[in-house]
Amino acid sequence: MNRRSILGLLGLAPLALISSKVPTDNLLIANLIRRWKRSKEYTLAVLEAMPAESLEYSPTEQQMSFAQHFLHLGFTNNMFLGILLDKNTYPDFEAMMKADFFLDRPDAVNLMQPDRLEKREAEINKALVAKYVADTFDYVITGIGTLTDEMLAGGEQREKPWFLEGHSRLDLILRGEGHTTHHRAQAIVYLRLKGIQPPGYSKYNTL
Repeated sequence: MNRRSILGLLGLAPLALISSKVPTDNLLIANLIRRWKRSKEYTLAVLEAMPAESLEYSPTEQQMSFAQHFLHLGFTNNMFLGILLDKNTYPDFEAMMKADFFLDRPDAVNLMQPDRLEKREAEINKALVAKYVADTFDYVITGIGTLTDEMLAGGEQREKPWFLEGHSRLDLILRGEGHTTHHRAQAIVYLRLKGIQPPGYSKYNTL
């Protein structure tokens, strides 16, 4: 049974518990874990600020919906850490999409182009998106807690899809953080366009 099947049966509550108590004497690892925990808290606060009935709001037809930004950043974090931790190599995007490390998304929503969730009660869709985002953050945090300096410094020569070529394992973690910031910031703009005050950055994510 692969990782995806196991997590689907057990849920990710144990993983969330592990991620909250990852011990480390390595200062770099400890700081990475701290940053990702605070990023998780702030990201979920931004998601929570949007009313459920506006979860799929988008300023234009060409842009991702509010919900898609969160599904996209969660999937990308899951991908970067999955590639980092997996002993297998993935020469291209198509091969990577078949990897067992991916957590199940709420729906098969397009992660690059505007798309919509299945028709459900708005609160249910919001809860599903929030759980997926939290689960992917816990996956990252738990994975980072298993690393060493030697592992972080390596990985540049591993076979990866073209858009990740030359990335060390540390690069993947930092790129994931930057990508999360990018999409979370767009989501904050969506809140502003809806006349909603975003959660204060310093309150949730002071490093």
